[in-house]
Amino acid sequence: MAKSRKTRSTAAKPAPAPRSAAMLTPASEPAPEPKLVLRKKTFVERVMVEAGVKKGEARAMTDTVLNVLGKALSEGEEIDVPPLGKLKINRQFEKNGDEILVVKLKRKPGADAPSVADEKSDENPLADAGEGR
Repeated sequence: MAKSRKTRSTAAKPAPAPRSAAMLTPASEPAPEPKLVLRKKTFVERVMVEAGVKKGEARAMTDTVLNVLGKALSEGEEIDVPPLGKLKINRQFEKNGDEILVVKLKRKPGADAPSVADEKSDENPLADAGEGR
């Protein structure tokens, strides 16, 4: 007995129609909001307001802090700064001549609120004018 072979059709099947973005995203979900980016100019202005210093001083402070943070991260150090949180490097590699750092920032709930140690107390930490002499 001879086995019968089924031959496959050589005719090209039509490609499935590409799905549009409207078809992929349900209408009930709102469109994602654009990412907010904090630029250096705005960051310096916020530092100026928070610290109560002039713009030049705020710029110098900001540049110094960002430079120290960048160098520490490039050297592979973990950074644990309580108001900011704990920065840990997950991956570090070079791509197209740029250093790429994938970091994880862990923050405590309510990290923006001042800690108990920062709050003012009734106790005056400074000595009276006549003390200590």
